[in-house]
Amino acid sequence: MFTVEVPEGYSALVRGPAKVRCRGACRVFGGFFQGFEVPPHKQYPVEGPAVFELESGLLALARGSAIPRDWDMELEGVVALVGPPDSGKSSLSTYLLNTHVARGRSVCVVDADVGQSDIGPPGFVAYSYTAAPAPHISELEPHDAYYVGSTNLQGLEELLVAGVVWAVKRCQAHYPHLTVVNTPGWTTGRGIQLLRAVVDAVAPAVVNIGEALLPGRRVSKPAQVLPRGPQERKELRNLSYRRHVKIVDRVEISHDMLTLCTWERGLNCPWGRYLPADVAEPQKRGREYAVPPHHLRHLFAGLYRGGRLAGYAIVEKFEPRPTAYVTATDFDEVRIGKIRLDPHALEELEPLP
Repeated sequence: MFTVEVPEGYSALVRGPAKVRCRGACRVFGGFFQGFEVPPHKQYPVEGPAVFELESGLLALARGSAIPRDWDMELEGVVALVGPPDSGKSSLSTYLLNTHVARGRSVCVVDADVGQSDIGPPGFVAYSYTAAPAPHISELEPHDAYYVGSTNLQGLEELLVAGVVWAVKRCQAHYPHLTVVNTPGWTTGRGIQLLRAVVDAVAPAVVNIGEALLPGRRVSKPAQVLPRGPQERKELRNLSYRRHVKIVDRVEISHDMLTLCTWERGLNCPWGRYLPADVAEPQKRGREYAVPPHHLRHLFAGLYRGGRLAGYAIVEKFEPRPTAYVTATDFDEVRIGKIRLDPHALEELEPLP
């Protein structure tokens, strides 16, 4: 651990994994904190003047503020942040959260970036509300979540729109000051069509980061953005699974608890049917897929009780009775998707096609 002094007019960019202990308070994404941790593959800016002790991690000093000036906005109602991957959507979400709770507002953040989730594990549209600052929205716990079932939205666009509508309605019903929607980073081709559908469905004020992808306000992309490749993104997803999925039991579940996807000599899902077959790789046959039997094992699921998220499961098998590793035992619904997880290492396996 060593001491870092950040002069006024500079920013310290702390790259994780790192621990920071501040002398006094550090200003991070518009909030003030005595200390915080930076996860792997993430970077938090500490605005000068500041003095802090740093344990592990990497550090760079940049002249000026890491927060663009045009991020200083006073907003209300529903706001959708639009931008490609690594454009700063999560950073702006955090900045808006911190600056608005400092004004005495309650803020709800809807994380719809299911492929690189910050609130809850990947595959969910999750929301969290707070009246307290946070070093980053990834530190918020989900209050509820809608399981889309995949980190790849192609073919599941309707579920993403439904999840955003569902989450925004719940936020607005109880926390009307500001709802920030962090949209998916899919901003090419059909991704733009999906973003337009989300905007049409919830009628938010749009804030574009960098280029103007949709009609609305445009703000600057941060000059110091930490780019991440496919391997870093996969590691971040696995870290998120390990944070949220804490297995407590292995249980049998009844077939009538299965929703979204159900089982009848194969897995029947809204986007297709999967049949176990003697094949080396999945083979598409119309809306049906012939898949190796092991592809129908270790499917990640959301557990629900009375329509609310109660926990998570990894469905080990379906026959003779569905059996699952679960994080909670009080549930009445199991929503299955395409994601597959190793129940012991809690790492991604090849998903269903």
